[in-house]
Amino acid sequence: MASPEQPSAKRIAAPAPPPPLSRLNDDLLAEIFLRLPALADVGRAATACSAFRRVVADRSFLRRLRSAHASPLLGLLLLSSIHPAEPPHSNAPFARALRRTADLSFSFVPSAGAGRWIPVDARDGRVLLEREAMSGDFAVCDPLSRRYLLLPQIPGRPTAQRRGRLEPFLVPADDEDAETLFRVVCVVECKPGQLVAFVFSSATGQWESLTVDASVQPSCKFSWSSYACGCFYWNVIGTNKFIVLDPRSMEFSSVSIPSGHGQQDSVIVEAGEGSIGMFTVYNSIISAASYLVYTVREIDQEGNNVWQFKKRVRLPSQYIFSFADAMERHLLLRGIPWNLHLGFSNDESDIGYFSVEFQSMQIEKMCDLKHLLYAKLYTGFPPSLCVPSI
Repeated sequence: MASPEQPSAKRIAAPAPPPPLSRLNDDLLAEIFLRLPALADVGRAATACSAFRRVVADRSFLRRLRSAHASPLLGLLLLSSIHPAEPPHSNAPFARALRRTADLSFSFVPSAGAGRWIPVDARDGRVLLEREAMSGDFAVCDPLSRRYLLLPQIPGRPTAQRRGRLEPFLVPADDEDAETLFRVVCVVECKPGQLVAFVFSSATGQWESLTVDASVQPSCKFSWSSYACGCFYWNVIGTNKFIVLDPRSMEFSSVSIPSGHGQQDSVIVEAGEGSIGMFTVYNSIISAASYLVYTVREIDQEGNNVWQFKKRVRLPSQYIFSFADAMERHLLLRGIPWNLHLGFSNDESDIGYFSVEFQSMQIEKMCDLKHLLYAKLYTGFPPSLCVPSI
């Protein structure tokens, strides 16, 4: 007799528990962090747990982060150090982190008793140094990692001359090369009216010279440089012309500006969509007022380049202003109190340094200094979001 058939046990699959945060794919975490609205949010995420920190510290993630976020403004390059932005500037918290972590006086770069190092430019987390008195001796350092590279001397030391030399500068790195590779350019008028560009590449460790014809008058004077749309711009003092250097082709050209602007303090900036813009400072002694005027070069219906007025912004009323620097999306304005400028006061007055963000036209005081000093902008990512750049 056959035994009764036993009913088979039914297997009911339990629902799989949701994966814990620690099991999230690193690529998915990276995409989430890249969509955070502010760099401070990414920095806070990195401190939450070791898994998050591992993702944020990855070099490929930091490379993408640099493309998604502009480098915040952290401070000023002064004669011998970096001066962090002070409260109530919006980036003061980042600047405090920089002060705690970095060597802001470059004491780790050996001087060998030949004079102190003077910072002359900064870009991509690096600072270009030159020995005082325009010696023509250069070094590039990373204040956060305390790494440095002493550059070899240019044969013949042509950059040690004071006349006819444009300000040495670092070339912005391509995204793929921004971590370790850099170039330094110094332009010198070796012969009357003839400019020679000396280019150092960290890839080769050598200087190369390129003779260029910039069609300039012998011994003319230039403003400091600004960078826009992949090129460097110098105003030829007293003229309505900017000299332009394309560091990719190492070719010079020129840009004309409207008549009268050459007598004012002007700087070229990037206006978006491949166009250049120009900021000009106007100071009125009669009304004791200062204005920042913005124009953009556009192409009219006949194909001609024309400068179109876009906006005018009134600056803080107690100062007379001039440009100190322009970098990426910020201007640096130097403000001298009107009473000091006009000689109405013998008291020691503070010189105000102000940042202006291009798009929003937000004006913020970075600091007050007791003396009128050479100053340039210093930008970079917070220490927790940086990797060594040298």
